[in-house]
Formats: sequence, structure tokens, C-alpha cells
Amino acid sequence: MEIVAELTPILYREKLLARLDALTRYVEKVDIPEAPGGKPSAHSIAVGALAKQLGIEPIVHIRLLDINMTAYKSLLGGAYLLDIKYVVVLQGDPPAEGRPVGEISTEEAVAVAKKMGFKAGALLSLRRDYKQRLKIGADFYLALHLREAEQLADLPPVIYPYILVKTEKNFDLFERLGQTAVSPREALELVRKLEGLAPGVVLSVPRDFQTLLGLLQEVKIRP
Repeated sequence: MEIVAELTPILYREKLLARLDALTRYVEKVDIPEAPGGKPSAHSIAVGALAKQLGIEPIVHIRLLDINMTAYKSLLGGAYLLDIKYVVVLQGDPPAEGRPVGEISTEEAVAVAKKMGFKAGALLSLRRDYKQRLKIGADFYLALHLREAEQLADLPPVIYPYILVKTEKNFDLFERLGQTAVSPREALELVRKLEGLAPGVVLSVPRDFQTLLGLLQEVKIRP
């Protein structure tokens, strides 16, 4: 089973490169959100380009709420030139600055990305009618709100669940967002139970990169 690490964009190039370099010891892919919480930061495609330079395959997110179709196709064009292969399209949280556009549906965005040759992904909430969501035609799905491995038992092997890990450094964030999160010990147990049920998982530990590295090391050394 593939382990993917989530890396939140930051504006400090050397720190970002150091984190990417540390991740090269544990993962082959990195999941890069765009403007988490609607707050502007370095674009996921720019971070993805740095990841490619270090030999890590990026999965870049593109927020649809902020852009029209022209802007979307231009972003895809930039990703194409940088040899980025995986994109995840999502509406995203309301923007912290400026007005939402909301012109493009997720289904439309998936179709356009696939036509351009990308592996196109979308988000999926395991709290909702997620089987209906599978009909939008994405190549893969990143799933939120996983509680137990059995939720994936009857689903096709195209779903990569997020394992969101809560620590003292991010507990307040998960409380505010209402996201399903687990302790580091529970995260390792979930990884073990998901073997054979999912093609991979995305490990996410916002605000606590050292805990993320520790979990990746634990996963790697396990038989």
C-alpha cells in the first residue's frame, strides 16, 4: 500500500526544500493543498515543481471556487509544462480575500483535466452519499472522515483516505474544522488495517511536521 504525505505550502523556500528533502526518505508522492482554509499562500503547482526537482511526484490541488475556466486551463497548462501528472480539483473553502467565482463544477474540472492527460482526482466525504460521488468520473479520490477501515470494504480501489492526525500543535484546528482526526497511535493502527482495502493513504499532520516524519518512519520500518 502506498503512503502519501501531505505537505502544506509555505512561503519560506529553504524551509520548504528542507521538508521535501526529509520526505524523500519515506515517500514517493506528496499531496499539496492549495490555500488551505481559503488563506492565500504559495500555489500548490509551484510547490509541486520543487517536489519534482527532488524526485518526489506531487499531487497538486486546484481550488475551483477562486477561478473561471480560462484561469483553470492556464493553471493546468502550467502544471503540464512542469510535468506534473496528478491534480486534485475541489471547490475549497470560501476565500479569505476577494470574492468567490464558483463558475466550474468539480465534474467539469475533472473532465477537462483528464482530456489534457492528467490523472484527475477529487475529494470525497465518507459522511455523505459517497457512492454517488464516484459517478463524477475521477481517476482517484481523496477521502475525508474515515473512522474505520471497513468503510472502504465495498468500494472500488480508487480511494485514498486521509488519515488526519491530531497532536497538541493542531488539536484546536481540528476542533474548529470538525474534521475526523485520530491520535498518532491510532493512525498507525489504521494504516495496518487499511492494507488490502485501499491502494494508498494520505498521512496529514497539520502544523506538526516532526510528528509526520516520525509516523512515516514507523510505517516504513514495520514489516
